This record gives sequence, structure tokens and C-alpha cells, in this order.
Amino acid sequence: MALLYPQNTGMILAYQKKTLDRSVRHKSMALSIALLILWMSNASMASEKNSVAPLATFDFAIAETLNAIGHPPKFLSGLEGYETYSRQEGVLPHATNLGYRHLPNLELLASDPPQHILISPPAHVSLLPRLRKIAEVKEYRLYRYADSNGNHNDWETIEELTRQLGDLVEDPDAAEHYIQQSSEHFAALKQTLNHTESPILLVRLMDERHARVYGEGSVEGMMLNRLGLENAWQGDLGQWGMTTVSATPLFDIDAKLVFLDSPYGPDGGVRQLLSDGQWRHLPSVKQGNYTIIPVNYWSWGGLPAARRFADNLVSHLIEDDNHDGTGDTLLPDS
Repeated sequence: MALLYPQNTGMILAYQKKTLDRSVRHKSMALSIALLILWMSNASMASEKNSVAPLATFDFAIAETLNAIGHPPKFLSGLEGYETYSRQEGVLPHATNLGYRHLPNLELLASDPPQHILISPPAHVSLLPRLRKIAEVKEYRLYRYADSNGNHNDWETIEELTRQLGDLVEDPDAAEHYIQQSSEHFAALKQTLNHTESPILLVRLMDERHARVYGEGSVEGMMLNRLGLENAWQGDLGQWGMTTVSATPLFDIDAKLVFLDSPYGPDGGVRQLLSDGQWRHLPSVKQGNYTIIPVNYWSWGGLPAARRFADNLVSHLIEDDNHDGTGDTLLPDS
């Protein structure tokens, strides 16, 4: 059937596209403003209370949670590695680094004993006899290790960790405030994703043939659920909430691909892997239905890590909406 006014069609389509682009820009700007306000509120709280707690911890989730509620630990093993991994140089400026995360310097720790040593089993349980000679040890099991029966909720576990640490430093109000603030933060992010219906597949490329996929038992899996997003990976996962796979099982998954950029790899490393070999043949890559987000958080961290991951994920998904949901430029097939 012929159009009654064909000369107006282009103008109408141009107007509709301009209106859609303006809506997406406003949505992205509103998100940015909301995140800025929440960040400033959090920074204000941290600056008001920044007393170093007489504690030592070998776990990043514990350390960053203590820091977020204004009581950073005095000692942390693997501090430099954590700063590199999370891209947060100087995140704990007053903490003493106890060396490598899996081989902490116990002599240094014993020379200035803390009030408590905080660990997250199963890590460091072999050191318990030696640790107990230095100070009282407190254990906090997280993610898949939180409940031996597997009947746990990651979000509830992380909230409980925050409350327990607030009680430990005798500042429960700071812990409750941070939990409430984080809940509001995630609710605001979720609201911006009301129209995101495509399942999400979280992938970290390891080399030309292998990748890791993430799900329940990690910050990434926890936050997909919290944001109301479907995790496209329904296969088995290891004890750490991730599993290594070849490209083959990924070819049959219809989803938005979210590539996690390695904090250790060179800049542009993911794009290089996507431009060579078999990864460029993944249907979602060929369709441009993917995005790449930086890893500036610990994958088994607490609420601070969850917030950094969620902010990255949502901002990139919204940015893709501004490109009509097509993601990055389609890579050449040759």
C-alpha cells in the first residue's frame, strides 16, 4: 500500500530517532547524577569516621567493608595485589601490608599484635594454630562457603558480614547506614534497567580458546540477581562461582555478552582477542551485541565491590542503549 505522504516519512523517522536519543541521554544523565550523589554521601560518611581499627585481615571483602564503614584495618595481607586488581591505588593508605595474600608475614604481625585476626575460610585455615598464638581469630564464611548445605543467599551473607563487622568495631550504626545506602543505590540502578530483557552472559577471556563464565557464588552473579537481570549461563559452576570453558558451549547461548576486562592484561587485550581467532565468530560478537567493562573490584568482595561492579555494568548497558542496543562496532569476519 502506498504511503499517503511519502515526503514526510523521513522527517517523522528523524524526529522519532531524535526523541529516542534524547530520552536515552536524559536517562544516562539522570543515572550519572544519582550515582554522583550517592558516591558523595558515601565519601562524606567515610571522611567523618576514619579511625584505623586494631585489626588484621587476610580477606579483601572484610578489608573493604571495614573501610567503607569508616574503620579500615591496621593490617592487610596482599594489599598491593588488591590495589592492582581493583585499580584503587592507595585505597587503604594507613594499612600495613603483610605481604603475599597466601603467605602473610606472621613475624611482622606478631611484632605488633592486633586485637583480632579476621579470615574467610576455607582460606588460611591451615594457619589457624599459628594465628591463634598471635591474637584471637574470627572466621567469616562468604559466598558458596557461607553454608555447607548450600542453602544460603549471597546478598544476605554480605549484609550479615557488614553488620558483624560493625558490631566488632562497636559502630553498628555505620554498618546499618552503609547497608541502607547500598540498597537504595542498587534500587536506583535497577530502575534504570526496566527495559533490559536480554539475558546477560558474563565472560572473561583467558586466551584464544578459553574463557571464564560467572554466576552464583561471586559478586557478578549476586548482582545480576539483585538488578533483576537473568544470567544466561545455566551450566555448572565451580566452588568460587565461576568455571572455565572453551568457546564451544558459548555458541549456543543467545544473550548479551558482557566481557570483563582483565586487570592484569594490557589495555585493549579483550578487543585484540575478539579480533582474532574463534571469539569473533560468536553470534553475539558478530551481531555487535556485547560490551566490555573494566574490572575494578574484587569478584568475591563485599558491598563496596558489588557497587563498583554494578555501576560499571549498568552504565555500559545504558551506553549501549544509546547505540540502539547494538553494542560495539561489528568486527570484520575476515
